[in-house]
Amino acid sequence: MEILVLEDDPSLGVLYASTLQNDGHTVRVYASFEDARKALRELVPGGLLTDVRVGSYNGLQLALLFRAIAANSPIAVVSGHDDAVIQEEARRIPAIFLVKPVSLDAIRAIFAE
Repeated sequence: MEILVLEDDPSLGVLYASTLQNDGHTVRVYASFEDARKALRELVPGGLLTDVRVGSYNGLQLALLFRAIAANSPIAVVSGHDDAVIQEEARRIPAIFLVKPVSLDAIRAIFAE
């Protein structure tokens, strides 16, 4: 499966990518919302892993765009804060909400084929 990752922390982007690649996925990592949004216009990945806070953008916006083109594909939304409002917004998409530090096993399970 091809997975789009939006994460502005380079070390976490590398960690998520290597974890998913070790499970056989193709991963495209973007550090900016604009670049990830542009990528969604050009391809339809099989899954999305996005941080909530990416610069002045909210990763939930990207999740909504992704959901519109990939109705049944897995989405994981990652946040540094266990915020009930963001968690509820993620559920409505629907997406899995994870709090940092994220369990790599949880990520693997979300994108298991």
